[in-house]
Amino acid sequence: MKRIIISSRLALAIVLLTITATVATAQTNPKPGFIITNNGDTVRGVIDFRSNAKLSKQCVFWANGESESQTFKPGDIESFRFDQNGKFFVTRRLSVNGAPQLYFAEFLVQGKMNLYCVADSYDEYFFFEREDGEMAQLTKRAFVSSSTAQDERENQEEVKKQYGKVKLLLKDSRKAIDDMNEINMSRKKLVDIVRDYHRDVCTDGSNCMVYEYKDSADKLKTHIKVFAGYGYYSHERTANQILGADANFSGSTFEMGLGVETDIERLVKGGSLEIGVAYSPKASFERDDIMVPGGDEASKTIYEKSRLTVSLGMVKRFGSGKIQPLVRGGGFYMFHFGNKETRYYRSEKMVDIEWGRTSHYGVYLGAGVQMAVGKYYARLHGDWYKSLESSKEGNMMRWGITAEFAL
Repeated sequence: MKRIIISSRLALAIVLLTITATVATAQTNPKPGFIITNNGDTVRGVIDFRSNAKLSKQCVFWANGESESQTFKPGDIESFRFDQNGKFFVTRRLSVNGAPQLYFAEFLVQGKMNLYCVADSYDEYFFFEREDGEMAQLTKRAFVSSSTAQDERENQEEVKKQYGKVKLLLKDSRKAIDDMNEINMSRKKLVDIVRDYHRDVCTDGSNCMVYEYKDSADKLKTHIKVFAGYGYYSHERTANQILGADANFSGSTFEMGLGVETDIERLVKGGSLEIGVAYSPKASFERDDIMVPGGDEASKTIYEKSRLTVSLGMVKRFGSGKIQPLVRGGGFYMFHFGNKETRYYRSEKMVDIEWGRTSHYGVYLGAGVQMAVGKYYARLHGDWYKSLESSKEGNMMRWGITAEFAL
């Protein structure tokens, strides 16, 4: 038992170290764009496209033809922007957490009413700025920012006061005021409100909006995938097993499933989060060397069950070519259905037991290769699954190979 517990902890530690090392060694995520210097000069190149919180504090830039990057802090440059009408950041002095300081504030709308956003940790701070310089702030706190009921009450009181100030700033547009909704504080909703303001105040028929944020710039790329594989299981045990302590079943079975994978390129270059549901049809596992107590001949025991496995983990791809190696790791929870154990001694059925659903959990690690197929991709990877249960209901290990196709 002690050895099993140590082995389980070791398996978990391997998975955690693999994921941590992957994140720690994350590469940059360069995207084409340009910076505007404090002298008004435009310099083209590529910008490290990271999370909004990181981009509010620094811009890592490679000028065209240069191999060395430059890291600019707010105030070092006037602004930076990604190509294809991408995200646009400008140096502004704003009060986010106390005293005013310089940030790279993301321009959501530029016009008679500017709308900026500064991401700080998990929270977002929106700033409405009228053309006369009057400003109002709206804070969107993340769920994790409210650790207690008191924190939540304080956040609600803060939002209530801020909404009043924003509505006062929007007083020239009845529609913009009516559209203010304390429940929906999404970027898209706030951009729509400022657009309504411009429609009402631009009475000469012109378009007063110079720049407008496109929510597609922040959308995560998500893939639906199907997969099928074949695995060999060892150290399987039945919940009703009455055999010796070291007795276990082993065998192989086919599985198929569906999954969803979301890219997290802005956090980890080549990284993605995956969730999958796999089903293994009912399969039989046999043992021919178990002796019936008191007998002198071998018996045959058949263990039957089907499986449903839910997994959640991370994938890390390397390189940028059409074919990319990858590693993956995470955790799983496996359900067993239709459990049945039958035992024969000679030709006589000695045991015939059926019981309900059982389950266990564990970790998995794998490695393989991904190949681009147009805008889709195909994968082939080998995997190792290890149960972390320390009872007779688990201890399973699985070695398998799986093929995937993602849309």
